[in-house]
Amino acid sequence: MPLRVLVQHIWPSPKDDTLLGEKMAPVYAGQEELMRRIIGRDTLIRQSFNPRSAYYSNCASMEAYNNVGMLEAMRAAEPEGFDVAFITCGNDPALQAARDLLSIPVVGSTESAMLIACTLGVRFGVVTFDEESTVLVERNLRTYGLEDRALRYKPARSAGFYEASDTWFTDPAYLRESVIPRFEKVAKALIEDGADVIVGACGNFSALPYHGYTKVTGTEVPVLDAVASGACMAKMIGEMRGTLGISTSKQRSFKGVPANLAAQVLAPFRVTA
Repeated sequence: MPLRVLVQHIWPSPKDDTLLGEKMAPVYAGQEELMRRIIGRDTLIRQSFNPRSAYYSNCASMEAYNNVGMLEAMRAAEPEGFDVAFITCGNDPALQAARDLLSIPVVGSTESAMLIACTLGVRFGVVTFDEESTVLVERNLRTYGLEDRALRYKPARSAGFYEASDTWFTDPAYLRESVIPRFEKVAKALIEDGADVIVGACGNFSALPYHGYTKVTGTEVPVLDAVASGACMAKMIGEMRGTLGISTSKQRSFKGVPANLAAQVLAPFRVTA
């Protein structure tokens, strides 16, 4: 049976997106194509969107609002037989809570990239989309216990992007001439400070490997995009669940509550048409 992956986004679907609308369609299409290159063409991938999105993912308050819709979407989809859930936002919103709520394993995009980075170098540095996201990425480093594998000084730094990223997928020349130089300015500063590996902590950075960019120009330093790394992790964990029965521990940290009780107490949060 093909692997079944639930891909959870932080924003609504393009048709329901009141901020950027259809501009996001090429982004989601590009991300899915990248995932299929990694996971396999026969994989069942469902993109799940957030009908109650606060849109902004770069501060703790808006993240909290976003998490409710994301968690409910994943909880509602779980009984359909998915092998793994994959949260694509680079700030890994709702990741710990989803592991507590669901019985299937849940993969975070930037956490995956950081863990893979630990196998490719001694220290890594992180490039974020905007300045505000550096705070959440540094929080996640502490949560994941990876502070000693990241750079000690300013491990997460912003490339200063504040733009829709649809053209990143549809216009390779724009990506090459405008996006990559800005990304590499930050990446090279991280390398100068001792980074062996660069992690791109934003779903929009999936445009980089989508167009074949995986190494900082003029160096031997790999660039690990969060979505590509998360797809690799989802494939591995999903297949381990299918063949070996491996899933999230429910002994202590992510024990959660019984499914029937969760369904009862969470009824007021259910998304209705």
